[in-house]
Amino acid sequence: MNFLFFLIKRLFISKKSSAVFRITNLITILSLSLGIASLNIVSSSIAGFESAIAQKLSDLNGYSTINHLFEDEFDSSEYKNLIPDGGIQYLEKYALLKSKKNSQNIVLNGYKSTDIDKINLFKNGNIELKKNHIIISKTLANKLSVLQGDELAIFNPANLNKLSNNNRFVFLKIKYLYDSGIEEYDLRQVFINLEFLQEFYNVDNKISGWILTNSNNQNAMEYPFYEINVFDRYANLFDWINTQKWPIFFIFSMIVIVSFFGLLSSLTVLFNEKKLNFSILSIYGLPNSSISKIFVFQSIMLAFLGSSLGIIISYLFIFFQNKFHFIAISQNIYFVDYLPMDFNYLSSLYLILFSILFSAVFSFASLTNFIKINPIDNLRNK
Repeated sequence: MNFLFFLIKRLFISKKSSAVFRITNLITILSLSLGIASLNIVSSSIAGFESAIAQKLSDLNGYSTINHLFEDEFDSSEYKNLIPDGGIQYLEKYALLKSKKNSQNIVLNGYKSTDIDKINLFKNGNIELKKNHIIISKTLANKLSVLQGDELAIFNPANLNKLSNNNRFVFLKIKYLYDSGIEEYDLRQVFINLEFLQEFYNVDNKISGWILTNSNNQNAMEYPFYEINVFDRYANLFDWINTQKWPIFFIFSMIVIVSFFGLLSSLTVLFNEKKLNFSILSIYGLPNSSISKIFVFQSIMLAFLGSSLGIIISYLFIFFQNKFHFIAISQNIYFVDYLPMDFNYLSSLYLILFSILFSAVFSFASLTNFIKINPIDNLRNK
């Protein structure tokens, strides 16, 4: 084994190796590294984008909601034993929001004053949501031409045709302006006190369900309730991401495989340049299996160096992208304002191992050239 390593060192590190041999090895390493880096960057982008979308949607609506199978609203006091751990009561109602200059159809989200800061969208706001308070977005405030501290009128659609009904509308003070970054969401979603919303719509103690802010709930919901998480709620969106994932992954995998053909060029140069040395070694009794190991080692070393360099390049690219966001995208369309990337160490290790395995296959294919040549004939030609 020591003799074999001595031969490998003499063959690859020798100063007498031609410039063509060295340049071919360098090109092989660079092409393979760029292919591996591209594949790792793309896979990291898809994983990061999917994770960021899920987190963004969870921040807005919670990770999951628990609702009644047969009723849009139900009396929460009847199901005290079924309240999930960490569940946040909420009530959802449709209404008309009006200022002096404009109006907007909205969705009212009612939360208890003690629960509003548990929603990730308001986690750092230190908000006290009293009965006369309302939270709207900056986008909606601009449309209605109002500022924080101004009052807005909320109209109950169910009572608009009853002029004598005192619950037709109510004035609430803007307590806080939020910004989710998604215009369509910001224009519709408004937050008020749960108890007040129940009184205004005359649905005492009734709620739409519970919101869970994380995925830690391990308890299966009992009948008649069901849980729907962010991936189920936006199934079409995540199906679209998965649909795009595989064609892109396949195309960049083909690029990596094509870069492996550079290994054949490097092994061919190795054979042509060192075939006289191989022939002499073969005549002096070095078995073909040992000579074959030289080809395999050459291929594995190039694959290891190329794939490792590619992983390093991809890691640096992903690190700087997540830090400086130089690849920007439209937040209104993609929910995030930059392309997030998630570097996966295990996937990177698999890419290196795959490269080594694939290089071994290519090296064994190139051994047929050596086996077909008679060492004595090769020496005579020299």
